[in-house]
Amino acid sequence: MERAVVVDKDYGSVSSEELEKVRAAYAQAGLKLDTQHFITEEEIISGCQGAIAILATGNPPITRKVMEALPQLKYVQRFGVGVNSIDLNAAAELGIVVLNLPGFCAKELADLATAMIMGLIRNTNYYDREIRKGGWPKCQYLLPGDVREMTLGLFGFGGAARHLHDIFYNGFGTKIITCDPYITDEVKRQYPHVKFVSFDELLTDSDIISIHVNLTPETTHIFSEDAFRKMKNTAMIINTSRGPVIDQKALAWALQNGEILYAGLDTVEKEPIEANDPLLKMDNVILSPHSGSYGVGAKKTQITMVCQLLPDALTVGKLPRRYVANRAVLDKDLGLKFI
Repeated sequence: MERAVVVDKDYGSVSSEELEKVRAAYAQAGLKLDTQHFITEEEIISGCQGAIAILATGNPPITRKVMEALPQLKYVQRFGVGVNSIDLNAAAELGIVVLNLPGFCAKELADLATAMIMGLIRNTNYYDREIRKGGWPKCQYLLPGDVREMTLGLFGFGGAARHLHDIFYNGFGTKIITCDPYITDEVKRQYPHVKFVSFDELLTDSDIISIHVNLTPETTHIFSEDAFRKMKNTAMIINTSRGPVIDQKALAWALQNGEILYAGLDTVEKEPIEANDPLLKMDNVILSPHSGSYGVGAKKTQITMVCQLLPDALTVGKLPRRYVANRAVLDKDLGLKFI
């Protein structure tokens, strides 16, 4: 029986019960699934010898060093969308197929962004905290604006951003702008009322910016001190993508110095957030423990697809192209049919 290894079982995004479902599905396909929790490249290399597949519930270091040291490795399966901790180029060169789950939690991310936006505007977290302390701050704290008169700027216009667009444009009549240089003309024609703008225009014209991009060298720390200086001093930033898209020290500086007014973060640069982080003491900040994908629909899709993708590759030799993260591997002769 071939071997597959979950290398970060304690990351927190997938339960032991869900991993048991994956184990059962893999067993039917002739795969023995081990569940481990490794931190370093060396631990992964040592613990995955002989494995044909690595499964990642979070973002373990699946580097060129790791993959070259595992000559039998054929697949890497993410339980999510982001593949920033996997060397996709090296994987393609080595004939390793990297699988992810694009769009599996798009609606949930949009829902969380909505909750953060409205919670910050309406002071809900602040009021709840103060009442629990024994206070009654009636009609105090930040004066709520009207989201119907605001401009929502979407940084990235993929699945989650489009769901967020639907909520605010169709529900509130909010003006929508977006910065996404990779969007096709076909998509632009589908959203004639959306203004596609440069990054600088997104910064200067948005009342709310919601981030929906992958973490790449291009997007890392793109929200810097300089970017926050360009934003309105009444602006809000929401991040349900990847923490390092925002320079967290710059964000704290911007909030402390009135460069922007609010922040809602599902992801931070270092998780869990450090105990002395100044964001923890700010009432105009909402924090969530990287749980944007947590929801009934997303969970069902996540586990169903992980139970299906690799077993199908092994038993019927087929994989849907949309789940292959390293597209360069599609040109390799791997004995697989990409559909």
